[in-house]
Amino acid sequence: MRGQLVSTGTTITIIVGLIIAAFYLRYMWAALQQTVQTRDEPDEGVDRYHFGLVGAVISVFASSAAIAAYGLGAAFLYAGPLLALLSAVAVARCLYQEVEK
Repeated sequence: MRGQLVSTGTTITIIVGLIIAAFYLRYMWAALQQTVQTRDEPDEGVDRYHFGLVGAVISVFASSAAIAAYGLGAAFLYAGPLLALLSAVAVARCLYQEVEK
């Protein structure tokens, strides 16, 4: 590992993060464009995101568990970045649903 700048796990996390970021930005841009185009139209339909608060509470507990888990071993160091990546995936999925509705 002497010649490596970062570990294999870090490299994989960076690559996966870049892929998620590309999808996130794509759907964020599409949602913003759609919002601008429909800003004068009345809102219709039902709120499909009523579990947002539940997701936020779960996210807080999962984050604190990830921080506490690091004390169990160094391998748990990747739990925090994994949760961050999964949070970005969840937001990108919501944006995708908004654009594709």
